[in-house]
Amino acid sequence: MKVAIPNWQGRVSPVFDSAGRVLLLDVVDGREQGREERPLTRTSLPARAAEFLSLGADVLICGAISAPLEAALASAGVRVVGFVCGPVEEVLAAFLNDGLSGRAFWMPGCGGRRRRFGEGREMMPRGSGMGFGRGRGGGGGGGRGGARSGRMGGPFAAGPGGECACPNCGEKTPHTAGQPCNQMKCPKCGASMTRA
Repeated sequence: MKVAIPNWQGRVSPVFDSAGRVLLLDVVDGREQGREERPLTRTSLPARAAEFLSLGADVLICGAISAPLEAALASAGVRVVGFVCGPVEEVLAAFLNDGLSGRAFWMPGCGGRRRRFGEGREMMPRGSGMGFGRGRGGGGGGGRGGARSGRMGGPFAAGPGGECACPNCGEKTPHTAGQPCNQMKCPKCGASMTRA
């Protein structure tokens, strides 16, 4: 598993949309096997999503992240653990020990967003669109194949409309306009989604 944590002076970068560097960690059987730091240079939402996806990370642990960018990464199969703060090494240790669900690492003022989905859930609410970062625009997102290939846009480009929910594990993702929820697979467990 490859885990990515945007790093700013040893702490989780407060806003992923404008973070300048990301720490990539190879994790095998719950232990770190290696790490490297890579720059993030793209600022527009589609370009930032494509740049991040090219790193091959399976998990992104980050601070604030705009809803369209989070949705684009999640739809490409990245597990997004958002609105996390604290020293990178402590956050990583907590993640490896299943300890990120507690409030100790929540960004100040973001507890209500997490409570909407229950403690420990990673997906942030649809349309939170908090205006963070330079790269937030009106569009963004992409279909499952599109984001990995760098072709953003498609049905999600017009913006999300509602949510799709997994009847199996409760995971929620932004609804993609023009694509029935029951044709989408849950990014967490693979079950067919339903309209929330």
